[in-house]
Amino acid sequence: MRSVQIRQTILLIVLTLVYLTFELGFNARLLDVVGGGSTDDVHNIENYGRTLSGIAAALVVFQLMLRRRARNEGQPGWKKIAFWCGFTVVAVFIGIKVLVDGLVFTRDAEFGRMAMNTTLLQRALLDGRVTLTGLSDDPAVFSKPEGKAFLALFPFMAVSVNNLEERIRSEKEMLVRQSVAKQIGAQNYLKSYQEAIAQTHKKWLQYARIPTSSDQGLRQEQDKAWNEYRNSLARHRWTPQSVPENQRGKVVSNVRRKVPVPPNWDPSDEATFRDAVEQKYRSKMASTARSVTVQGDVIPPGLSFVAFVARPGLQRELRNVLKLPASATVAASYASQADFLRLFDQAVALEAGKRLERFSAAARELAPGGRYHRDAEDATRAAIVPPVALFFSLLGAIGHFSKLLYLIATLVLLLGSTSEVLSRRRASIATGVLLCALGSVWVGLSMTDNSITRSELFGRMIGWMKYGAGAGAGAGQSQAGVGSLLLSNVIHVVAVGQGYGYPLNEAIRVDVLQGLKYGYEPTK
Repeated sequence: MRSVQIRQTILLIVLTLVYLTFELGFNARLLDVVGGGSTDDVHNIENYGRTLSGIAAALVVFQLMLRRRARNEGQPGWKKIAFWCGFTVVAVFIGIKVLVDGLVFTRDAEFGRMAMNTTLLQRALLDGRVTLTGLSDDPAVFSKPEGKAFLALFPFMAVSVNNLEERIRSEKEMLVRQSVAKQIGAQNYLKSYQEAIAQTHKKWLQYARIPTSSDQGLRQEQDKAWNEYRNSLARHRWTPQSVPENQRGKVVSNVRRKVPVPPNWDPSDEATFRDAVEQKYRSKMASTARSVTVQGDVIPPGLSFVAFVARPGLQRELRNVLKLPASATVAASYASQADFLRLFDQAVALEAGKRLERFSAAARELAPGGRYHRDAEDATRAAIVPPVALFFSLLGAIGHFSKLLYLIATLVLLLGSTSEVLSRRRASIATGVLLCALGSVWVGLSMTDNSITRSELFGRMIGWMKYGAGAGAGAGQSQAGVGSLLLSNVIHVVAVGQGYGYPLNEAIRVDVLQGLKYGYEPTK
């Protein structure tokens, strides 16, 4: 019995170490995502987090079933143990998703509105477009672990700020315009403009019916004219190269009746002959061009490309493609970058105006079935998911680190014991190690501060969470409920724990796990 317990404990220690390696590496990557990734990045890496949480729970199940197997002479069997461990992974994976979805779907429309405001501020803070008074004087704070942790927690904390929407109303339009400009990108918009103009030029070529030198019709016309010319010479038993000198003028004169070759043309010069056929062909095709209708605008024939682009129908079409307001005018080309940027600014202003409508929409528009419900839901998820993911990741790391100490203590007590089973007193000592480790780490983090948690702003926001949006951090403490106190403590522990744990966790991810990316690749 004792030898079996020793082997099982060693196995559990090894498995726990492996789990902690991957969990700590994931914790560092998760902080990178929530501090610098998009909502999609958080969603993608969330699957890794739920899987690791499932494995963490499965390790506990595995440990309990191993202990039962040691006491019941090999029962339950390995197949049953494997089934229940696998079931636990799946159940926890789904359970956390249900929990997160429940937190998101039970928020009301006003929470969604506040979440849209706070996620807007979060992106602006990350880009350095705004600063928060009372947080930190360090301009690079959000590139540091404690800054990234605060950035992840900020939307969830900021929804408690009193009259947040009113406070940022004057800056909101600027922030939205800057966000849209960054998302669209001037260079990407330039490519879209160039593609739209290229497509318009193709339409102009078709409208003007001007073929290129590679057109099949042109080649056929050239071949036909050259063959007719050679046949006319063959009737005199001549070839283009053997036309008698005294007959050249007459031959050239006959050719010029059909093909506009130069008066001094050499009867053997096929290249010049084909160029003359192309000239005649182009003139003929252009002369047959008819008016076309684009977006209700009847365009007469014979317009240059610049005049073609300036037509009202083409302008409407280009504005639709480039998402421009009705007052915008699209030129066929721009002489300078400044001229083009004025067009880009109009596209940004139009899209920013559409997005700003979401912030002032009525509550029914943000509720399920409303026009902006999806936007409010995405913002709510962006505000809730990162703190929850950080909490579960930190909890898994702390819990299994404590369990590792418990297993080590158990192994030491087993090795120092001569009895077949661990005595109740020694088992209590091992359990005490587990509880003390878990409690000490949590209390230690609760009592520790970093540059973010010591800041005036963090203290005010924690106070709002504890005592209400209109109260200060030091007022009305008797009115703070247990739930708000617990939540504020969790926020503090996550902010401190992530800040201090990141360097070690990142070193494990890079050096031990060889740079495992967990499905996230930061943009350069």
